[in-house]
Amino acid sequence: MHPRRAVVALAVPAAVAVLLAGCSGSPSDPLGNLSGCIADESGTIAIGVSNSSDEAIVIAGVELLESSGVEIIDRFIAIDEDARSTAVLFESSGRESVGGGDLGQTAIEPGEAAYVGVEVERTGSAEGRVDGLLLTVDGEEQGAPVTLDLRDSCD
Repeated sequence: MHPRRAVVALAVPAAVAVLLAGCSGSPSDPLGNLSGCIADESGTIAIGVSNSSDEAIVIAGVELLESSGVEIIDRFIAIDEDARSTAVLFESSGRESVGGGDLGQTAIEPGEAAYVGVEVERTGSAEGRVDGLLLTVDGEEQGAPVTLDLRDSCD
């Protein structure tokens, strides 16, 4: 295992912390229910990650692992201490909701935390769904088991 990969973790309580690299946790439900619903045509899903290594890490990409009825309209990263204690954020607005910048241009320095996210929009009138994200961290792909539904109503 690449030494820096092992320290890029979802920002969740230590008792349930799971590495993005997939080194622990059950593949069927590694973090519990990390899902959200937004009643809108577009929405943002941002994952909290932490760097506890001695070197900066770069998240060069984020893609949809599986999806239906949505497409990515933006990808971003935002250095933010709150990301350390928030596993995932669901917002109706895009990168502005966390003050994000472009992926690949912002490194997560040792000891820092950041939100890495995507803004998606529905491709038609049907409901849209994001079922997992795939992050590229220092050249390695790592899955994140999160879901986001875009609907007319979330009731």
